[in-house]
Amino acid sequence: MARLAPKLETIRALFARSGNQCAFPGCIHPLVNDKQKFIGQVCHIEAAMPEGERYNPEQNDEQRRSYENLLILCYQHHIETDEVEEYPFEVMIKMKQEHEANFLKSDFKIDEAALHKLMRDVETYWDKIEVLNTVEHTMEDLAFRVTTKGGYSKLFDDARETITRIEELLERLSQSNDRLNDDFINFIEEHGVDSSIFKELPYSVSPFNIRNWEDFSFSRPNCLIQIRIDLLTIEIKYLEEFLKTNSQDKQAIAYLEDAKSRLADMAQNAVMYD
Repeated sequence: MARLAPKLETIRALFARSGNQCAFPGCIHPLVNDKQKFIGQVCHIEAAMPEGERYNPEQNDEQRRSYENLLILCYQHHIETDEVEEYPFEVMIKMKQEHEANFLKSDFKIDEAALHKLMRDVETYWDKIEVLNTVEHTMEDLAFRVTTKGGYSKLFDDARETITRIEELLERLSQSNDRLNDDFINFIEEHGVDSSIFKELPYSVSPFNIRNWEDFSFSRPNCLIQIRIDLLTIEIKYLEEFLKTNSQDKQAIAYLEDAKSRLADMAQNAVMYD
């Protein structure tokens, strides 16, 4: 399991709803000082790693670094909230929600230079992943490639391409399965075996014709349709959050509108094979 650093847009959104104050009740300690230096700490509500406070094994790594699981505290209160019995998950969530409710209209913006400096460790992490996945991989020529560049559009495009390759693979397997009966008869005839008994078998009892029929006819298309629906839903949810802090990103707006249109069509018209 990897510890993923928060995304730039997530950190920007956290600051926008922070009022430049520690989220701990009653604390007015600034998060960014007059010199535009970050003097707070980005904290997980449910820990990023198993040994951390309030760790939730049911979360995935994306949920652990999501906006909903993060808040910004001063150093003192970050340490204090490590007392899990006094500050369980429910208390931390309430703390975040009440703090952000007080600053919904403040729209505090951290200086972009300071924000990018804060995110330097994030970039360092992905650079490290790039190196590990290439020059330091134990078998570089056989390595699965990890997408570290290109942003959300490349990630979603790569995922859709992988689904298409899976679909093509399953189609080839289906066609091979359909040829199994004929291939078997040709094989035994080439070796002098009487094949008449197999040719006379009714379709419904042939061990070849009905093999995996339900999997290829029903499970395969149903799973492919469902994973496409799930991917579209994830894409829309992500872009909705992204545009909260990048409202003028024309590419993201276009991607969102296209994804919403395609999901609406599938929601109304996609049917299960049965």
